[in-house]
Amino acid sequence: MPARREVYAVGYGPAAHRWHRRRSAADRAGFLLPLLRPGMQLLDAGCGSGAITIGLARRTAPGRLVGIDLEPGQVARARALAAQRQATNVRFAAADLYRLPFPDGSFDAAFAHNVLEHLADPLAAMLEIRRVLRPGGVVGVRDPDFGTAVLSPPIPLVERAGRLLVRLRALGGGRPRDARHHRRLLLRAGFVRCAGFAFAECQGGVAETRAFAEVFAEVLGRPETIAAAVERGWADPATLAAMLAAVRAWGERPDAFRALLDCAAVGWKPDAR
Repeated sequence: MPARREVYAVGYGPAAHRWHRRRSAADRAGFLLPLLRPGMQLLDAGCGSGAITIGLARRTAPGRLVGIDLEPGQVARARALAAQRQATNVRFAAADLYRLPFPDGSFDAAFAHNVLEHLADPLAAMLEIRRVLRPGGVVGVRDPDFGTAVLSPPIPLVERAGRLLVRLRALGGGRPRDARHHRRLLLRAGFVRCAGFAFAECQGGVAETRAFAEVFAEVLGRPETIAAAVERGWADPATLAAMLAAVRAWGERPDAFRALLDCAAVGWKPDAR
């Protein structure tokens, strides 16, 4: 197995947490929901703060759902949200996707949302998910493909900030432009009957662009971001400060618009027979 070297580039700041809490199973896992049924045992690999996980748990109740995340703080948030929303058939644990702490064939279904983009070896992760699925089990994966981003109006400092963050994602071990290959990835991992999907995520109103700009600025202003950019000569502190101001100003514009393609895929572990 590869050594742990990836970095979760978004971080765990308050703006990112608010952004993640807006998500739901209906809008992030809609391509997988029709394949789930009550009583299924499901793994949410990379559950984050649990907002999507709880929706999945409702779809598969009374089946057991396990949400895992590498970050213990996210697991604690997910547990608190599950208690608040009275989700009783879900539990959360800190675990490494490369080394899942479950026996072979533990689950009927698995889901990974905005996870593979951060991994240096997504194939190893998918092989591990395949291991813990039962024969005939289904997996769904979804990530943004940062090679598809569009931004309006075209403000040079904001565009430069976007390119910088993509470079930093790759530097941390991630693959920010690989989501378009998800169907091929599942096939390489030994899944069958694989199908691909695409969904446009966009921010087209002031509330949405402001929320996105808050996350963007939070990531851009992290000490780790600044240090990595300065150390590699990608930007100096003054330019980073100007980028930060430009991103926040863009988020308040009445004509601001951003769109990004999310790519998803489903596949099945072959039956034992």
